[in-house]
Parts: sequence; structure tokens; C-alpha cells
Amino acid sequence: MILDLLLGYLIGSILGGTLWKYVSRTDLAQIGSGNIGARNAHRAGGLPAFLFVYLFDAAKTVLALQITDAFYPVALAVLIGHLFPLFHPRRGGKGYAVFSGIVFAITPWAYLAGLGILGLSYLVTKDSVKAGLIPVVLLPLLPVYFDAGPINILCTVAVSLLVLWAHDALHKPVIT
Repeated sequence: MILDLLLGYLIGSILGGTLWKYVSRTDLAQIGSGNIGARNAHRAGGLPAFLFVYLFDAAKTVLALQITDAFYPVALAVLIGHLFPLFHPRRGGKGYAVFSGIVFAITPWAYLAGLGILGLSYLVTKDSVKAGLIPVVLLPLLPVYFDAGPINILCTVAVSLLVLWAHDALHKPVIT
């Protein structure tokens, strides 16, 4: 299991935003918010940049989770690698795409439901960041629903808390 966790962390440390820099010669860390995640990629390069970064980061997560038996702990390791990458200390993403990959890997139906919740949340909040945090808060319900056990539930709570922390949402209200 230790090797699975290390591999998850290393895979998480490979960031779509960093790869976008080599593909497009656009350094996301120097543009917009300075974050190298999909949202800032959209600001810098439009839909193609967003899709490249988002799909890469979500796909790396799904891949990492397909090659392990320790699904939930490795999901947490991938997120930690994404937030605190080995190759770019203090320059990680904020975790939305990794979160999406985790949910998709649990079940594509939960991913589709999450998109519906995201859409409805956006109608209420009129803010894409706040709307995206609503599904994040709901993540721990999935392992409960699938009777995944206490360690797995703790891992999803940790995933949710880390994504909320990365978005500064732990001390700010999500819906104002």
C-alpha cells in the first residue's frame, strides 16, 4: 500500500497546467491569478486551455485510481500531490479536476449527478467557485452510500477538506 500511495502522490504531482506551458509556451503561473489550474488556464487560453488542463488532471486521477486496490487512500495521495507537487513546491492546483476524477472513478453516474448539482448551485450562487464547492462538500456521502468503510469515509472527508482549504472556503461562507 505504501508504494500505491507514493505512486498516487507522484502522479498527482504531474500537473496539466505545467504540461500546458510546454504545449502552448504560456506559463499560467505568470498570468491571471497565477494558479496553474484549469480555471486560470481558461482565462489565459480559453476553452482549449481549460479542456487540456482539466481533462489531463482528471484523467491522471482516474488512471491512478484504476491501478490500485487502495482506492480512497490513493485518491487522497493524488490530491495531496496535486496541491503540493513534488516538482513545483507551493505551485499546485486547487483540486477541482482531481476531485472530478475521483468522483468519476467512483461511478460516472455520481459525476453526472455532480454536474447537475454544480449547475443548480451556480444558478443559486452566480459564482462558479462557490458552486463548485457544493459538490465537494457532498463527496463524503458517496462512500457512505456504497458502504465503503470508515477509513474510506475519512479519506473522502480529508479530500473535501483539502479542496475547501485550497479555495479558502473553510473560513468563508460558501453561500452568501
